[in-house]
Amino acid sequence: MGFMSFIGNSAETSELHSVVGLRSRYYRANYTKTKAVIQELAEEFKLDVKNVDDQHGEILLQSNKFHIVVTIISVNPIETSVDFKVLMYAFVGFNRPQKKINEFYKYLDSKMTFKGVGLHP
Repeated sequence: MGFMSFIGNSAETSELHSVVGLRSRYYRANYTKTKAVIQELAEEFKLDVKNVDDQHGEILLQSNKFHIVVTIISVNPIETSVDFKVLMYAFVGFNRPQKKINEFYKYLDSKMTFKGVGLHP
């Protein structure tokens, strides 16, 4: 992790991210179960669900300090990928976006069956 990623106010997960903690995670669940768990996550962390776009598999969650775009991709009927993009409403992030992503993945790991990280490069 470099200096710019430490002070940056945004973080995003991807399939082949250089930071292992920011790689796409896969769960053994269908799209609707994953969406329901994301909505439970929003309630747990007191986030507002601003938009749910089932056509593109995106959910917009917002608080007064940051917003998150959650992307759910159904790889097959029993496997989904979950990616996060976090943008903090601050000039300097101090690694908080990455900490939020890790916190959200930890919550998902406790609620769904974790399958792996970066499985389909």
